[in-house]
Amino acid sequence: MSSGFRHGPEGLAVLGLSLAAAAMVLVAAPRPAPADRTDYVGSETCGACHKAEYDKWLHTAHARATTALPATFRRDPRCAACHATDPLGEIPEVGCESCHGAGARYYPAYVMRDREVARALGLADAGEATCKACHGADSPAVRPFDYKEAWKRIAHGPAK
Repeated sequence: MSSGFRHGPEGLAVLGLSLAAAAMVLVAAPRPAPADRTDYVGSETCGACHKAEYDKWLHTAHARATTALPATFRRDPRCAACHATDPLGEIPEVGCESCHGAGARYYPAYVMRDREVARALGLADAGEATCKACHGADSPAVRPFDYKEAWKRIAHGPAK
């Protein structure tokens, strides 16, 4: 019995077009909003493949953002929105998914190999606007936020 797949260059071309069409559908779909804690995989999961980035993160203020708060504020949504990975403060610290989106749908290596598919499944390209969501004019900081200086302390991934 035949699988329906044509062997040779023609079959590969059809397969390639099918995969491209599937990716286009995924890219056109809106990014899923994290519904609950199960949408998050945790920074340790990201670190399994992105070891250098994870090791660098461990030595940043982001890795201590929740524990830097007095215990009474750690699950306060007004504080957790910036001092925890999830808005309810259930996943402590400002981890990978705080900036790059909840990873349950995009973290598998086979998805991450295709950047567009990963983006369609929730991977966010973080940048200055992402940082300013927490480090904006309304944040209780001692000094104004300077993105270029801050990025030097946490720089990771492709050069910006």
